[in-house]
Amino acid sequence: MKLLIGIPSAGDPAPAFTESLKRLQLPESVTEAEHLTVVGNYVPGARELIAKRAVERGCDLVVMCDDDIVLAADTLALLLETLECDSNCALAGALYYAKDGVRPMVTSRWDPADTSKASVPAFAQTPVSVGGVGFGCVAIRCSALATLTPPYFDAQIFIQQSVAHVRVCNEDYLFCRKLHAHGFDVKLVPRAKCGHVDRATGMIYPATWELPETTNAERMFVLRDGNVGLIPYDDSERRLPEEHLGASLDLIFVP
Repeated sequence: MKLLIGIPSAGDPAPAFTESLKRLQLPESVTEAEHLTVVGNYVPGARELIAKRAVERGCDLVVMCDDDIVLAADTLALLLETLECDSNCALAGALYYAKDGVRPMVTSRWDPADTSKASVPAFAQTPVSVGGVGFGCVAIRCSALATLTPPYFDAQIFIQQSVAHVRVCNEDYLFCRKLHAHGFDVKLVPRAKCGHVDRATGMIYPATWELPETTNAERMFVLRDGNVGLIPYDDSERRLPEEHLGASLDLIFVP
């Protein structure tokens, strides 16, 4: 099995990520492996180049790891095992949390036309089919990539007017949505637990992992008193309105 490990980076990888990458174990089924670090300030473009390179080089799998993720040594083995056990699973993702330490980066009910509809699906210990996973650490079958038409990665720009903050986001969930549209499955691998480094403080989140009895129920994000929390899913819960405006983007590839 030929593997490409791709790392989108702004050029300053977290030391905890670098150390964990050194300890990452390659399964015996991997006979050839290489890595590609793509530096820049537009992550979806970095992911596009990584996926393009994996297809061009005839890889069987591409693994994408963000450079602020702390990988357990067996992370890759757990992701590949999940893919090997389900031929229709095109993507397996590790479990990690947002830098607030509260939000698992996995979704169901996610709708690009109204992202407020999203929920956190129930998960315990075994791999579970989900709507989408965050791309902190994922393994993707290149045979599934070959069924898609490039560009593989679209993106949304989230503009939070109240605090004048803008961020590029959701290229991961949009990609998972493409896989579903082509008949593939996407799975979260809860046993593949990864830390998430907050570069500003050096803290690694979550500080403690939630127990399966807590995660094994569908939940939703709420913002109360300025803090993000998780509550049992309730479709009647009031959501913030979103205004969506289309914008064009060109990816310009040069040698």
